[in-house]
Amino acid sequence: MIFRFLLNVPAKKFSQAVTGTRINEIQRRAKILIWELKNGWSLLMHLKLTGQLIYNGTPGASQPHIIYTFSDQTRLKHYDFRKFGYVKLVPTDEVEKLLEKIGLGPEPLEKNFTLTKFQKLLQSRPKSRIKPVLMDQSFLAGLGNIYAQEACFFAKTLPTRYAGSLKDEETKNLYHGLRKILQKAIKRRGSSVDDFLDLDGKPGNYVPLLKVYGREGKECLVCRAVLQKIKLAGRGTVFCQKCQK
Repeated sequence: MIFRFLLNVPAKKFSQAVTGTRINEIQRRAKILIWELKNGWSLLMHLKLTGQLIYNGTPGASQPHIIYTFSDQTRLKHYDFRKFGYVKLVPTDEVEKLLEKIGLGPEPLEKNFTLTKFQKLLQSRPKSRIKPVLMDQSFLAGLGNIYAQEACFFAKTLPTRYAGSLKDEETKNLYHGLRKILQKAIKRRGSSVDDFLDLDGKPGNYVPLLKVYGREGKECLVCRAVLQKIKLAGRGTVFCQKCQK
């Protein structure tokens, strides 16, 4: 079964394109999964807020929106409870052009993403508030609300600060915080605060390590001050007024 709302082409065309072919490789750019197929097509998948890809399992009684059946009869089930995500069928030779059109920033865990490069990025957005700019996919690819808040706390930086106000030491701390937090979160398979499940249908276990996200009204784990929550660029943002300056 294929639910049309996820697709950029008619379900029949999508099915014909993927049936009987092989997957050459699967890559990721920002929050987009890129399946390169052997027949010259690629699938660009974005799970958005509530999408799940579950291999040979199910997160509950809900009907999957797309089921990919492989030659060994195993299945990959694609769920999207709030219908925000997408799967785009795109000619492989047009993928790079499409990604360029989206205008994604550098990946924070790339080897060539140096402190100097991060400093130059911040200097290019001096009047942008630090937490929203970290989440701007054209500034930095792949970073979401959870880890942007956690990185600001790690760096002891208020999320409302302007990027141009950060001193060299603060920028350095933010850079290292971003990379350390993301690396640790990946090892622990992410943060399951809502609907996120990994490929095996299991929740990630980074939540116990969260210092501010989702902890508004609770004591700061460092100084015991009560954590505050504000709206910043339309997103809930938790911080410690005492630890973050």
